Amino acid sequence: MDVGSAVSGSAVTQGLIGMQRSQAEISKSAQQIVKAGTTERDNPAQNDVAESLVNIKAQTQVFDASAKIVKAADETIGTLLNAKA
Repeated sequence: MDVGSAVSGSAVTQGLIGMQRSQAEISKSAQQIVKAGTTERDNPAQNDVAESLVNIKAQTQVFDASAKIVKAADETIGTLLNAKA
């Protein structure tokens, strides 16, 4: 394996890991929002959903950035394969 494909493979892997982690964080924050709206409704101290909403927005941006990394790595691999052919 040459250095170019090793770097691209690493970029794809890191991008996918970033997407998976941000998806997990989005799910966790969504669960916290649901919990605040149901089981913790009578406890105002536990009913603050602002932090969860901010986290969802931030993790959406992380997910989008990670997806762009995967896309760029995929396009780079495609370009290298076309140039080699």
